[in-house]
Amino acid sequence: MSRPPGPAEPFPIAPDDATRDALAGWQRRYGDVFCVPDMRGGMPHWVVNEPALVQQVLVRQAGSYTKGMGLDRVKILLGNGIMVSEGDFWARQRRLMQPAFRPTRLADFNAMIFDENMALAERWTEAATAGHSVEAEAATSELTLIIVLKSIFGADYEQLVAAGRDPFALLTEESTRDLKFAARFRGLRPVVNDLIERRLAEPKTDFDFLGYLLAARTRDGESMSRAALIDEVLTLIVAGHETTASALAFAWYLIASHPTVRDRLQAEADATDLTRLRETGGVARDTLAYTDHVIAEVLRLYPPGWLLSRRATRTHELAGRPVAAGTQVFICPWMLHRHPAQWPDPNRFDPDRFAATDTNRHRLAYIPFAAGPRHCVGEHMAATEMRVHLATLLSRFTPEWRGRTTPRLESAINLRPADGIPLQLSSR
Repeated sequence: MSRPPGPAEPFPIAPDDATRDALAGWQRRYGDVFCVPDMRGGMPHWVVNEPALVQQVLVRQAGSYTKGMGLDRVKILLGNGIMVSEGDFWARQRRLMQPAFRPTRLADFNAMIFDENMALAERWTEAATAGHSVEAEAATSELTLIIVLKSIFGADYEQLVAAGRDPFALLTEESTRDLKFAARFRGLRPVVNDLIERRLAEPKTDFDFLGYLLAARTRDGESMSRAALIDEVLTLIVAGHETTASALAFAWYLIASHPTVRDRLQAEADATDLTRLRETGGVARDTLAYTDHVIAEVLRLYPPGWLLSRRATRTHELAGRPVAAGTQVFICPWMLHRHPAQWPDPNRFDPDRFAATDTNRHRLAYIPFAAGPRHCVGEHMAATEMRVHLATLLSRFTPEWRGRTTPRLESAINLRPADGIPLQLSSR
């Protein structure tokens, strides 16, 4: 009773395809909680796929855990930003940053988000008129990068790209996230520092994330250090870009390959006042309720953050068994979102799951933005970006899936399509 069942052979759990396949197989064999021997001979790793236990780890006993394995590469990439920092420093940074992500502040970005989507619509109109297919993954990646950079740097974005070359374009041009990429991305720290110096010399009055972070103060009147500020800016760029871009790419695949869903989305978009959408971002959920259900179902099937890890900081009990301090605990939203007891016919794309009000589903059976104190600070902005994007583009185009098979998956730090999302568009 001291340890859950599991495979006998050690396995290197990591953000990769082999791990995703192995975890799914073990879950079918051993159930919702199992242990995997450590490759280095340490304590076995726990894997938890039961919503109530996920709630224990992420929410109710969150103080007994820190971030776990798999973040070494992220730290190399992002320094000590809010995604990977711990303890008192993390809590301080979270308190400083949280107010910038309130819906009332994020409303300042609605017009910009809408306008960037309209610019994409013009480019897609040219492709549709010429009969050319479009690559939705590349398009959404470029779109979300522009949006995140403009939300951070505001008017300074134009100076950033004034030379005709966006220094952050490597995020869209390179898919590999190895040490070489991390070194190149870390090499952009002087670019961010120069923008900070420019902002300090010429303060802006419009709201953007950089301006807010520069002005943020603790109760004692202390501001972020320059190094911490740069780390948080780089974190916002990566986290705000890749997760939303991935979700939108999978959304286009699912919508284009499910005509009934597509037709309902277009009917809802047609009934929406796009002028109001530009002003509000579609905050009134009843106006784009079905669109929100589709987004939720996309994130259920293809959660960008598909593997979470925590490390126990003290010995405690979980599932009636002792978890020793230092134990690595993994939670896999990819599997959790397909739990047959929580999601009938779990592999079927069915947005109406999220319209039901009488479900007995555990609230932590669905965690696309994690949960508890470390839930994603950018959840509201990501939802607004996706809602505006789909409503705007589907009011203009009817997509058809041009892939030969279901998209292959790349299970890196974020779940992404491995071969792109080709679409044929018809103008409406």
